[in-house]
Amino acid sequence: MNSIFVRIYGGILVALLIIGALTYAGVELVNDYRSQLYRERMARGTFYLMAEGYRERAGDDERQAWSRSLSRMFGAPVTLRDAGELGLSYRDGLHLQEGRVVLRGNPDSERVEVLFAVPDDPLYIRAVMSRLSEQQARATAMLVLDYLRARPANRQDQALADLNQHFGYPLTLLPRTELDLDVEQQRRLERDEVVFTLTDSTRRDAGVRVLVPVPGGERILVMGPLHLFDQFPWELLVIAGVVALLLVALSTYLQVRPLQTRLRRLDRAVKRLGSGDLGAYADIPGNDPIGQVAATFNGMTAHIRRLIEAQREMTRAVSHELRTPVARLRFGLEMLADCESADERREKLNALDRDIEQLDELIDEILTYARLEEGTPNIEFQPVFLLEVCDQLIGELEDIRGDILIDARGSRDLTVEGDPRYLHRILQNLVTNALRYAKTRVRMTVTEQDGNLILDVDDDGAGIAEHQRERVFKPFARLDKSRHRASGGYGLGLSIVKRIVDWHGGDVAVSESDWGGARFRVILPREQRRQHVLGRQKTVKS
Repeated sequence: MNSIFVRIYGGILVALLIIGALTYAGVELVNDYRSQLYRERMARGTFYLMAEGYRERAGDDERQAWSRSLSRMFGAPVTLRDAGELGLSYRDGLHLQEGRVVLRGNPDSERVEVLFAVPDDPLYIRAVMSRLSEQQARATAMLVLDYLRARPANRQDQALADLNQHFGYPLTLLPRTELDLDVEQQRRLERDEVVFTLTDSTRRDAGVRVLVPVPGGERILVMGPLHLFDQFPWELLVIAGVVALLLVALSTYLQVRPLQTRLRRLDRAVKRLGSGDLGAYADIPGNDPIGQVAATFNGMTAHIRRLIEAQREMTRAVSHELRTPVARLRFGLEMLADCESADERREKLNALDRDIEQLDELIDEILTYARLEEGTPNIEFQPVFLLEVCDQLIGELEDIRGDILIDARGSRDLTVEGDPRYLHRILQNLVTNALRYAKTRVRMTVTEQDGNLILDVDDDGAGIAEHQRERVFKPFARLDKSRHRASGGYGLGLSIVKRIVDWHGGDVAVSESDWGGARFRVILPREQRRQHVLGRQKTVKS
C-alpha cells in the first residue's frame, strides 16, 4: 500500500469505523445509565408513599394488610422483607441507604424487581412490577390523594410541595376551569374517574398527564406531564459529536504526522544540498512515494558527489597521463631536427605517429569515461542472450588475440534484461583487459544463481593481489609490475565496466581464478525494476 491517498483514506476510514463503534458503545452505556436513573426517578415517588404507609402502621397485621392492599392496587405482589432475604449487593445497599429506588433484573424483561427502604426501619419494600400501566398510574394517584387527605386542608398545598421533592414528575392541584379539556374528559372527571391526557404530540417533549378529581372539591390533581425516555437528547448528541470530531482530528493527525515528519526530513536534506553540503542524506525508509523520492534524492546526491570526485580525479590523472606522450612528442621533435638521413627521419616520424595514436586513444578513453560519468544514460532494457554476445566478441577479437585461446561456456537459453550496447562494452573491456595479462587462455562463463545472471571472465595471468582488488575499478589505477601500464591500457576500462554494471543494478568484483590468474565476476539481475537509475538500489547477492 504505497499510495499516500490510499494510506490516508484507508487510515481515516478504519478510524471512523472504530470511532463509530466506540461512539455507539459509549452512547449505549450512557443511555443504560440514564435509563436506570429515569426508571428510578419515575418509581421513587410511588414507593416513597408506600414506605410512608408502612411507617404509619406499626403492627405486623396492619403492615400485612397494607401489603395486600398495595398488591391489589398495583396488580403486583408487594411485600416487606429484611436485608438477609434480599441478598443485597454492596452497591444496592448504598443506594437504599441514600433513599434511592433499586431496580434489579433485565430492563428489557416484562417484570422487574423494585426495592425501597422503609425510613427509620431495617425492612425493605419489595415489589415485582411489570411495565408502566394505567393501573399503576391510578394506584399512585390514589396514594397521593390519601397522603393529602391525611393533612389539614390549609396544609395540603405545602404537603404537595414537599411531596414533589420525591417524585420524578410534577404534582399540582388546579381548578377545573384552568384545564383545557374536551367534553368527554370533563364528563369523566365529573364521574370521579381518572383521566389520561396527551400533551401536544407535535413537540419532541410530548408527555402524558394523569388527571385525578379531588373528592369534595373543584380542584384536580394533575400528575405530570410524564415525559417518555429520550434515547438521544440534544445534549448527549452534542457531546458524542464533539468527542467524535476530536477522535477524527486525532486519527487524522496520527495519519498525517508521519508524512509531515518524513517531508520535513526531506526538506532539511534538500536545504543542506542547496547550501552546498554534498554529504546531505535523506534518511527516509519505505517504498511509498516519499520514500521513493528520498531514494532518488540520495542517489542524486551520491551521483553528484561521484561526479565531482571523478572530475577531481580526472583533472589530476589527465594532467599526469597526458604529460608522458606530450613529453615524448616534444623529445621526438627535437630528435627529428637532428636527423640527417631519410631512414632515421622516417623512423622518428613513425615513433611520433605511434605517440600521437597513443595520445588519441588516451583522449578517446578519457572522453568515453567522462561521457559515462556526466549524467544518466538512456538505457533501453531488453532481453539479451549474453552467450551470443560472448560469441560475437570472440569473433571481433580474432585478429588481436594472438596465441591466446578465448572461449565461452554456459546455457544459450539464459537471458538478462539490459542494453545490448552496454553489455557488449562490459564484455569487451573485461576480455581485452584479460588478454593483456593472460599467458595462454581467457574464458567467459555464463551461469544463473538466485534469479541473477553470473558472468565470469578468467585468465591465467599473474592475478591481482587481494589488497589491490578494490583499486582496479578506480580510474587511472596503477597496480604492481605484474599488471603494469607497460602491458597496455590506461586504467579506465574497468571503471567504465563498474559504472555500466551499477546502471544495471548489479555488482562486479575481482577474485582469483582456478588457473591462478584474475577472475572478474559480474552479477546482474535477470529482470530489471523500471526505476530511475539514480534511485535504483542493488538487489543482487554477490
